[in-house]
Amino acid sequence: MTRISVGDASLTNILARQGAELRGQVQRASQEVATGRHADLSRTLKGDLSPLLAIDASLSRLAAYGGTTTDLAAQAQAQQAALSGLSQLAAGITTTLLGSRDFPTPAQINASAADARGRLGSAVGLLNSQIGGRAVFAGVETGTVPLGAVEDMLTALETAAVGATTAGQVAAAVTNWFDDPLGYGAFYQGGDPLTPVAIAPGETAELSTTAMDPAIRKTLAGFAMAALLDRGMLAGNPEERARLAQTAGQTLLTGEDARIDLAARLGTVEGRIEAARTRNAAEETALGILRSDIGSADPYEAATRLETARNQLESLYLVTARVSRLSLTEFLR
Repeated sequence: MTRISVGDASLTNILARQGAELRGQVQRASQEVATGRHADLSRTLKGDLSPLLAIDASLSRLAAYGGTTTDLAAQAQAQQAALSGLSQLAAGITTTLLGSRDFPTPAQINASAADARGRLGSAVGLLNSQIGGRAVFAGVETGTVPLGAVEDMLTALETAAVGATTAGQVAAAVTNWFDDPLGYGAFYQGGDPLTPVAIAPGETAELSTTAMDPAIRKTLAGFAMAALLDRGMLAGNPEERARLAQTAGQTLLTGEDARIDLAARLGTVEGRIEAARTRNAAEETALGILRSDIGSADPYEAATRLETARNQLESLYLVTARVSRLSLTEFLR
């Protein structure tokens, strides 16, 4: 019988291929032992990556929600701080203005008027607040502060009140200007309110408050009435000046409920945003754990495969070494 054998070249190639394969097995098993992760997840899942892709898609969506809710939370916090500042500014002068009829001396009225003018400037500064370069009361026009210079506002109000000779007429002119689309509406440099934004699957939040909100306009009107006195409004008529100061105090006082209501509505939105952030974070953590479990390798099984592959590789090296030493002399012995 004729004996068929593998040629030296073919045997060398076979041993080389087996060595490469075993070295790859050793490398993969070593990596899995060191990292605790599957080196070839596709092979582990038998080519079915759909569960992993679904998890990754959910994680990406949650990451997007995370960025959105973080931005919204910062904007809501800035708006809440500004509203709180407006209330503090109003509370600091309302009582003084309300008592103006009880001390209608020019010096006292002038002092209150100067104070109101400064507070109006502070109020405008609060409403022009920005977070990360974005104006929080400008609606969709986040790149533009919503209100212009205080002096420009007072100049426009003086024009609107031209010819007024009583406190009632001045107060009516100021109120009408703040309600007029061609008055304060034209002075406002922002845009339309922001539209609702998705903060979680099937849930949105709306931060629609702008400097055009009625509560904000009424507060500014109260400050402006008194600030006009510092610009000489009703000069020479102490009684009417005192009456206008008192009307300004009443406007700020009656606007308090509107400011409280606005802050409460904003607080409700803040609560929804925070609740969504908490839920999203919990879901993200759960999905992260699930993904980690899918990609995790059994350390004991990986160690066993590593030891087996090492033994096989050592055996292959011995065989290769023996084959490489064959010669005619060795064969004839």
